[in-house]
Amino acid sequence: MMGKTLQDVLEVSSPEGLEQECSFYFEGKPLPEHFSYALKEKEELVLTLVDFSPSSYHSDLSFTLKANSRIVLKMFSLCPRSVEKKITVSIHHLGKDSFSRVSFFGIDFSEKKFSFVGNSYIPKGMSGSDTRQEGRITNLAKDCKSEVSPALYIEENDVKASHGAALGTYDQDQVYYLMSHGLDETESKRLITSGLLRPILERLKSKEIAQRAQKALEVFSL
Repeated sequence: MMGKTLQDVLEVSSPEGLEQECSFYFEGKPLPEHFSYALKEKEELVLTLVDFSPSSYHSDLSFTLKANSRIVLKMFSLCPRSVEKKITVSIHHLGKDSFSRVSFFGIDFSEKKFSFVGNSYIPKGMSGSDTRQEGRITNLAKDCKSEVSPALYIEENDVKASHGAALGTYDQDQVYYLMSHGLDETESKRLITSGLLRPILERLKSKEIAQRAQKALEVFSL
C-alpha cells in the first residue's frame, strides 16, 4: 500500500474536529484480517477502500464512534475466479449524535463465497445517532455464491437507522441500449462497470493508482 499501512495512517494523532480523508488501493495484498479504529469526539473520517487483491481472505473492520463523530466508508471489491472473500464492517455508535454511512459495491467472478456483512450497533442512550449500511454485489458468473447482509442492532428509539442490500447481474436494458448504438456486449458491460466505479476511483488520491485500478478492472472483467 505504498509505504504506510492503513493502521499507520489512521493512528496519526489529529486535533479534535479535524476531518481526515483517506483512500487505499489493495492490489497485491488483501485487506487486513483485523482492523479497528476509534474516532474521537467531533472527529470526521472519509475512507475509501478499493480491493483488487487476487487472494482469498476474511477481513473484519471495526469502527467506534464517540459523540458528534462521523464516518463515511465507501468500499469496492472484486472477487476473481476460484477466490473466496468475506468482508465484515462493524460500526459501534458509542456517543450521542454520531453519524455513519457504509457503502459496499462488489463484482463477483467466483464460484466460491463472496460476502459482505455490515453491522451497525446503537446502544441505549446514544440518542441522535444516524446510521446506514448498504451493499450491492453484481454477479458475473453463473455459479456465483454472493451474500450481502447488512444488519442493525438498535437499542435506542431516538435515532435514524436504515439498510439496503442488492444482488444481481447487469441491467439487460442498459446492455441492449448500448449495443443498439454500435457497441458489442463486452464493450457495453465494461462501460457500465466503469460508470458505476468512477465515483469510487476518483476518490483515490493518486492519479497513477486510479489508472492502475481502472486497468486492473478491465483485465479482471469482461
